[in-house]
Amino acid sequence: CVSGSGRAEAARVVVVGGSFGGLQVAKELSGYGAEVSVVVIEPKNFFEFTPSIHTAIAGGRDPASLVRPLDANLVRGVEFVQGRAVGMSASSVELDDGRRVEFDFLVVATGCGYASPIRSAETDRAKRLEALRQTSAELDAAETVLVVGGGAVGVEICGELAARTSAAITLATNAPDLVSDCPVATRRKTLDTLRAQKVDVVFGCRAESVGPGEYSLRKPGAEHVAVRGQCLWCFGGKPQTDFCRDELALDDRGFVAVDPRTRQCLDKPNCYAVGDVAAKPDAQRLASYAHLEGEFVAYQILAALRRRGLDSYAPPPRFVALSLGPSDGAFVYDSAAFPIPGFLVPHLKTIIELWFIRLLPMPYALLKLLPGDKQARLWAKHPRPAAAAAAQGGQQAQEGVAAAS
Repeated sequence: CVSGSGRAEAARVVVVGGSFGGLQVAKELSGYGAEVSVVVIEPKNFFEFTPSIHTAIAGGRDPASLVRPLDANLVRGVEFVQGRAVGMSASSVELDDGRRVEFDFLVVATGCGYASPIRSAETDRAKRLEALRQTSAELDAAETVLVVGGGAVGVEICGELAARTSAAITLATNAPDLVSDCPVATRRKTLDTLRAQKVDVVFGCRAESVGPGEYSLRKPGAEHVAVRGQCLWCFGGKPQTDFCRDELALDDRGFVAVDPRTRQCLDKPNCYAVGDVAAKPDAQRLASYAHLEGEFVAYQILAALRRRGLDSYAPPPRFVALSLGPSDGAFVYDSAAFPIPGFLVPHLKTIIELWFIRLLPMPYALLKLLPGDKQARLWAKHPRPAAAAAAQGGQQAQEGVAAAS
């Protein structure tokens, strides 16, 4: 073990994954040292604000403010263990160097993998910063850039590049539309804006690497299009569940199966999953949802220890701030295009970044003023007696105590 469990004094909560959801669990629990001790296991020694990484890759921004050291200065009162989880049992997590970390409660927050340089397997902050700066310099010098993927990451990369370089930019997607999980009005604006920025958008094609710096765009019934230059792969996302697949139930796509009311792993009442690694609608794979799920799970664990229950988790209305360059964008709230001027969206994203990169609590006083399901923004700090909550998860909470004892 990394250290003794200390179960007689405090329950040990082990969080595997040091990004939005996992760190939010740790942050919320860090003030309850008499009841819980928190260990965060993460192979990297940094925390990266991925929603803004396109500004460093394609917009010329220095990445140091987006890639923060993962240490006690980020979340105080938490033990950080640098290592990669490679296996688990009913009460411990095994690391790649042979250490075992025992837990009373486990939170899986390992997220999804993504192609470099959007996300990287690099574990050292200095090397990650160097790689991001090198990618930015290579894009500065490129005459042609191919961006593969028509989701938010791909279109934001194109918007930044178009405003900053004179390179010929091609965006290729196998989908029939851009940002297909956004309202029609947002899709239309995205396409019109990128085309106005001279981005060549190619729908319904598959991109393949055919050699160093050489790519082929393949469309059924059409000739292949050859592209030479820099390429950014901006799609995909495989859940990082190899370490727990023998112990936790996964869905048919490899995500950790959870009870949507409690975020507990199926048949494992002392285990939870938050963020992108958890099975849930793809539209909820956003940093804001990981943050809220982290808050909720932290209070669920406290409620379990106190033998009390919380209201069931209710996902809030979805909001997306989509930047289309440094001076334009679109905002989506509760599945509808929100009527704010496009030039304000990049500034709104900056405010969101400054707030969430510091792991500040969700601003509930503001959210309560917005339309939508208010229950989704009122549960967090209002635990109810277990008897009143039994029908909506109180029983699961008590089972979690039994499993942890």
